Amino acid sequence: MSKWDERYLGDDYVFGTEPAEFIKQITPQLPTAGKALDLATGEGRNGIFLAGLGLDVEGVDLSEVGLAKAQRLADEKGVTFHTRMADVATMEMKPNNYAVVTMVFCHFIEPVRTAVMQKIVHSLQPGGMFAAVFYHPNQIAFATGGPSDPAMLGTLEEMQAAINGLEWQVAEHCEHELHEGVRHKGMSSVIYLLGRKPL
Repeated sequence: MSKWDERYLGDDYVFGTEPAEFIKQITPQLPTAGKALDLATGEGRNGIFLAGLGLDVEGVDLSEVGLAKAQRLADEKGVTFHTRMADVATMEMKPNNYAVVTMVFCHFIEPVRTAVMQKIVHSLQPGGMFAAVFYHPNQIAFATGGPSDPAMLGTLEEMQAAINGLEWQVAEHCEHELHEGVRHKGMSSVIYLLGRKPL
């Protein structure tokens, strides 16, 4: 059993059932139709929220346990949510296919980071949106969630460079309290990004 399967065991939703605060905040800027991809969906909270907006959403994750819980949550909320078990680092993404791609707290070491981010950029339709939440390297000192390896974390400038090719609607690094389940709780150092692929 993988560490992520172990993490998602049990009836409780580790990161809660509500979307990340940032995803809620940018809702007015997101399309409400078309295909969406929620990468590292976990137990599905963000992808299921997008499905509730009217998008045709696929959630991708390595954890079979997490995906099963996501499907259960989608059923409870009465939305259609497709799942795929795959490794975000190596999976194929169809070019010019998505109106929205989301990635919340999914971190990679370079050069994998840039390779994944560029794959995401190419997967967006012209005008498509990429919304992402990452921990900043300062997060390690807070120890309130996220990787302990600093190589997995990038500054705002480093993350923007990896995701080169988008027009930035939001690009922020801030430190504030997070309350998203038992795993993301307390003062946190977070990067928020919303980019639009040029028409």
